[in-house]
Amino acid sequence: MDMETFTDTRDGNTYRVVRIGNQCWMAENLKYLPAVCPATTTPDGDPFHFVYDYQGRNLNEAKATAHYRNYGVLYNWPAALTACPPGWHLPSDAECSGIVDFLIRRHGDLSPATAAYALKAEASPDGEDKHPRWEPAAPEPGDHGLVQTLRRIARRVLDRTPRGCNTDRFGFSALPGGRVTHGGFYRIGELGYWWSSTGASPLRAWCRQMTLGGTVNRWDALKEDGFNIRCVRDCLSASAQL
Repeated sequence: MDMETFTDTRDGNTYRVVRIGNQCWMAENLKYLPAVCPATTTPDGDPFHFVYDYQGRNLNEAKATAHYRNYGVLYNWPAALTACPPGWHLPSDAECSGIVDFLIRRHGDLSPATAAYALKAEASPDGEDKHPRWEPAAPEPGDHGLVQTLRRIARRVLDRTPRGCNTDRFGFSALPGGRVTHGGFYRIGELGYWWSSTGASPLRAWCRQMTLGGTVNRWDALKEDGFNIRCVRDCLSASAQL
């Protein structure tokens, strides 16, 4: 699949761009990082930027981590609103719904229960231990290896999810970058979260979540939480749509 690229002149990061419907989306999580702070920073309504598992404030150190390179930056909602480069914007709640609705309408084999499989980056081949991937990156607190393995198997059974079912069919390459909440980092390799620009209440805003299963979940999250973002721009070209 041929893809356009875009270079953010603010920091030199280059992103793949994919057209879906009448929109062009960055096919990677945004990495713009003007400042960084620990997950334990007390929320005060200001914009905060986080890098998964980094608890310092040194930009060079944060950008040197594998989590930054692979999964991008986690933004609280105030930071997400202004993070996209000129000519791009944080998608609204309606735009986030639109990408899934368009694909289901255009491709009869997709449904609300399976659309995420076509949007997520492909899983690592069996026997390989690579990042980024849709697998838990490390045991959760209190888990041992066997417990974590059984937990993964149970999730796949409940979701009817065979290993390697993610196809990245449209080049969107969604990745499970985890989240920041309540002073800690959680669920990288297993869950992906992305902000929309639409507020739900004074303290909450709408976001999208992808799990190991095939659905794209819509829910409202605390604006102080740290999620990834995907920027979108309007495409005026009449070229073929996916």
